[in-house]
Amino acid sequence: MKKVAILPNIQKDKGLAVTKRLVRYLEEKGCQPRLSEAVAELAELPQYAQTETELYQNSDLLISLGGDGTLLGIGRKTAKFEKPILGINLGTLGFLTAEDKNYAEAAIDKVLKGDFKLEKRMMLTCGIAKGDERTEGIIALNDICITRDLYKILEFHVFVNDEFVDTLLADGVIICTPTGSTAYNLSAGGPVLKADAQIIAITPISPHTLTSRPIVVSADDVVTVEVKPSREDTPFTVSADGQNNFTLTGQNVVQIRRADVCTTIIKTKPQSFYDVLRHKLK
Repeated sequence: MKKVAILPNIQKDKGLAVTKRLVRYLEEKGCQPRLSEAVAELAELPQYAQTETELYQNSDLLISLGGDGTLLGIGRKTAKFEKPILGINLGTLGFLTAEDKNYAEAAIDKVLKGDFKLEKRMMLTCGIAKGDERTEGIIALNDICITRDLYKILEFHVFVNDEFVDTLLADGVIICTPTGSTAYNLSAGGPVLKADAQIIAITPISPHTLTSRPIVVSADDVVTVEVKPSREDTPFTVSADGQNNFTLTGQNVVQIRRADVCTTIIKTKPQSFYDVLRHKLK
């Protein structure tokens, strides 16, 4: 892996100190570091500048510098290019990242030596329909969330493969992948799903009935949620990974299924899913 793109969260990498450090280290290892045009300008390293498409399409390895949120954003942007992502944690929790910033060079060494494991993480794709208006191609690595914007609860009619499941009166509903099960889904009382499981969880957010509980379905199932606000002008939000947001009003149909693409994450530590779970959530 010679062509290496460094993709920092510039708000977490103060002064781009870690970015500059890794650029120097990669050069010492005979690699070709690459930066986005914006980052190269901020770091005063114009010789490494590439367009975003060039970075994603032509690099052998992508290094995400930030937290899980940074890696989620990179995962959505790069999934179609099928490039492996090494996450270096500059944040706090870091379920998806491989190593802390203080050990970034050691993680890079392992990757260059081939001492790593690739994990293919399932993603979701979402479409939104209101009458003749349609929005397609929204993808997520963690989850698709439908949440209220005001103090009025929403009514959801949930279907799986066109079979009616339940009507929910709730603040929202989360449809998540196994990767996303330890994010908002966990906070909402949803189940923890093993990262390589081929399943999807449907979790109500603050349901107003005692019988509304999370449901786990197959990754091959299609989940359809009919959103019916109490008033036509009541706003609500459909979000992908809490980052790509769509504010809507009135009755809409949101359909979620497994995406054709996936995110490839590099792991450099011999930790099991349960080891990580115990360590991160204790």
